[in-house]
Amino acid sequence: MLKIRNAREEDLLKVAGLWKNFMKYNSDFNKSFSINKKATEIFSGEMLEKLKEYDSRLSVAESDGELIGFCYSYISQKPRYFRLNKFGFIGDLYVIPEYRRNGVGRALVKDAVDFFTKRKIKQIELLVAIKNQNTIKFWESLGFNHLLTWMYKRN
Repeated sequence: MLKIRNAREEDLLKVAGLWKNFMKYNSDFNKSFSINKKATEIFSGEMLEKLKEYDSRLSVAESDGELIGFCYSYISQKPRYFRLNKFGFIGDLYVIPEYRRNGVGRALVKDAVDFFTKRKIKQIELLVAIKNQNTIKFWESLGFNHLLTWMYKRN
């Protein structure tokens, strides 16, 4: 049975392991997503702080006591000259491969949307690797639209 809930401190090492897999998955699209040796420790420490914040949410998907996915979302702010002041941002969403295409990602996104709705956030944004067409199709199926293309150049 699938359960979506707030992450707890004791979940952070497992979530950090899932996040590491998420970053490995993304680094297959572009090496810009490669992480350093201390990244999971840093991620765990940052998430420990985020668990206490009103404007952020780390939720986990649990099936039969096993963490199978997570979603990190938070409220951010545009520069003051924009009409849109605050917006929701989904920073990371990951589901382990054997549980994909079973509604786990959708349930995690619904949880994030509910979090933003309760805080009266009207727009949600996120970033997706441009070569990750499956994930782009997933977000489009949930009603998300393309806003920008984030570009880079290596020197």
